[in-house]
Amino acid sequence: MYGVLMASVLELLGPHAYGLWKYGVGPTDDVETAIIKLKATAPHLAKFLSEIAQRRF
Repeated sequence: MYGVLMASVLELLGPHAYGLWKYGVGPTDDVETAIIKLKATAPHLAKFLSEIAQRRF
């Protein structure tokens, strides 16, 4: 994707990042890896995370 998405999910979502455990995404995963993992199980969350990362960074 983009080099900008290298922040961790925890940095982006704060404590809400722990809610992604059930989808196999850890809070310390980088955003790009989290998006790849979420595309298989929760594409709507992958899109949401991608949009937030684009706006924030």
